[in-house]
Amino acid sequence: MKTYNVEITVQAADETELAEKLQAFQDIQDNMQHEDLVTAVEIIIENPGIIDFIKQAVPKDGKKLSWGDYLRIAKDAWVKFG
Repeated sequence: MKTYNVEITVQAADETELAEKLQAFQDIQDNMQHEDLVTAVEIIIENPGIIDFIKQAVPKDGKKLSWGDYLRIAKDAWVKFG
């Protein structure tokens, strides 16, 4: 695999937000395969509301999801995006 240097423009309110966005990009680069990244971006572009949905569905404070939680999330996803 080759390494490329690129120049990008990033909108951010301040240097802290810029650093967070760049770190998020690096995390994605380090942890996702190319095809998965492209698919995720396509899904987000087609369904921008999915971000808020995911934020609501993610367990808080290290809590584990129960089967009931999974069923509720699936039902809510079907209603919102199905």
